[in-house]
Amino acid sequence: MKKPLLFWKSILGIFGFLLLQSCSINTTNHYHSDKKISFATDIDMREAMEMMKSFMPDSLSQGSDFMKSDKYPRDWKNLYEIQKEEGKVSTNPDSIKILKKLFFKGNFTEDNFKGFSVKSDPLTREELASVGTLMGKESSMMHNSAFEDWNGNILKIDMKKLQLSSDELKGIFKTGDKEKAEDEEGMEQFLSMMEMRINNKLVFDKKIKSVKGKHDWIKQLDNKTMEVNLDLKEMTNKDHKFTNQDAFIIIETE
Repeated sequence: MKKPLLFWKSILGIFGFLLLQSCSINTTNHYHSDKKISFATDIDMREAMEMMKSFMPDSLSQGSDFMKSDKYPRDWKNLYEIQKEEGKVSTNPDSIKILKKLFFKGNFTEDNFKGFSVKSDPLTREELASVGTLMGKESSMMHNSAFEDWNGNILKIDMKKLQLSSDELKGIFKTGDKEKAEDEEGMEQFLSMMEMRINNKLVFDKKIKSVKGKHDWIKQLDNKTMEVNLDLKEMTNKDHKFTNQDAFIIIETE
């Protein structure tokens, strides 16, 4: 079985910790006419970093185990190259092919780390499924499978895939196979304090012909772009009252 990359797991460790403070995730999915999908995600941690400087200044030093941002590439580098630098090169040809289509870089203002970005080359639906395996369960916060049902002409969004239960969210950030009672209590407190905003732009090669279904989270920006704005607290609140809440949104292009 393929395992998430060691480098990527360390990134997501930082990602998960900073979510306790505040974080915004902006993703653009590009829907190509040949049925492929590419994505680009920017994760902005500046607000969380400023808060941590106030309360935990030593945690952001380059010498701390928590933050070693000097190892993050400042220019795009594919995950296969990063894996080679870790000394853990995959020998699976299918994995290598996909790793070479995924790119990562750290984002900085001068020498101050502010977040990171991930992007992909155009990928088939099967390749997208492998991305989740290679990058781990936490990657669902950056690229959600709800946006993958694309046949080159019609995108079908299953809205229930965007609604998370508290158990599903705990599963994303849980570490280890066993969980003690005190760990469970700590996780509950962690989730109650999380502030996360997720913006997804869905960009199509061809003009949008029709949109069937309505949902408070989704709106059309122009003749080729839809926007999905998510708030973590709404995503995990099964009792949240929506004005529009259709189960499926179907976007057809010309």
